[in-house]
Order: sequence, then structure tokens, then C-alpha cells
Amino acid sequence: MNDLASPTKDLVNAVLFCEWDGGEIDVHAIDRVRAGEMDEWQEALSESGLFTDSALMTIAGAWRRNPELLVDALLGGADEVSRRRLKVPRQLSLLPAMLPDRMVVFG
Repeated sequence: MNDLASPTKDLVNAVLFCEWDGGEIDVHAIDRVRAGEMDEWQEALSESGLFTDSALMTIAGAWRRNPELLVDALLGGADEVSRRRLKVPRQLSLLPAMLPDRMVVFG
């Protein structure tokens, strides 16, 4: 997190790592962050009780300026393959996806 001091960055990473709790990373959550939807993560930091209001505003401002800072924090506990795969913004497919009982069209 280039916009945040190292102790703040480390604490943010620790809180968000606990939010994932070792579960699978939600690719749609990463997409929402890139689309500017960061409220759930700001709320997680706020509810942790570890940050002052001023620190929360600084963190939120840094995320708004560069959403990839939050993406990096969310991917901090991911394995190397997942991190590489999710660091690249996803493109919607132009082809329909086939599910066993129906066809889903994206876009």
C-alpha cells in the first residue's frame, strides 16, 4: 500500500486476512472493489475497533484513489496462483456459459 504507512498497511492486511478466515477468495468481491464498492471492507476495519476515525478516512481515501491497494490487501493471504490470477482484472466472456440445466449469457 504505497499511500499508507507500513504499520497501518500491516494492520489492515491482518484485519482483512481474518475476514477471509482461510476461506476461498470471492472473485466477485474483487470485481466489486475494482468497481468502487468498498463499504463492506471499510465496515470490517471500523468494526475491528483498531483504527481511529482519522485513520479510517485516510485508508478509505487511499482505496478510492487506488482500489488495487485494497485488492492487494485482500489477496495478502492467497496462494501465489490465486494472487496472480486475481491481480489481472477479469474480462467478461462474450460466449455463453453452459450450466447443466440452463444457459447463462454474460454481459
